[in-house]
Amino acid sequence: MRSKGQNLFPKTEKISNKKVIQKLFDDGNRIKSSFFDIRIISGSEGEINQVLITASKNKIKSAVKRNLIKRRIRESYRINKHLIKKKGLKIGIIYSETKIMNFQEINKSFEYVIRKINSND
Repeated sequence: MRSKGQNLFPKTEKISNKKVIQKLFDDGNRIKSSFFDIRIISGSEGEINQVLITASKNKIKSAVKRNLIKRRIRESYRINKHLIKKKGLKIGIIYSETKIMNFQEINKSFEYVIRKINSND
């Protein structure tokens, strides 16, 4: 049984619409950090934030390692999503590093990204 205070990452927070994904890559504002290339599109204020998480096959060949990285990014987002002040954002998180970082490094970099998202107007 889940408690109400638990951080969740439901399906409604995942971007799966191909048109939204294409718009994210074509028109999204870009934020660069040490491990991530972030794309953001603002939506309406009443909506929930939605996220796309990806790791490039060109940079990380092994599917097992790509999935590990995506799991770590998802967990970092799930833990820190309450820090994002704006609502209705569509966020694309692209892992842009060639080596596999541990969870603490990914989490620290993601917290930096959240500060940049909150400071962008």
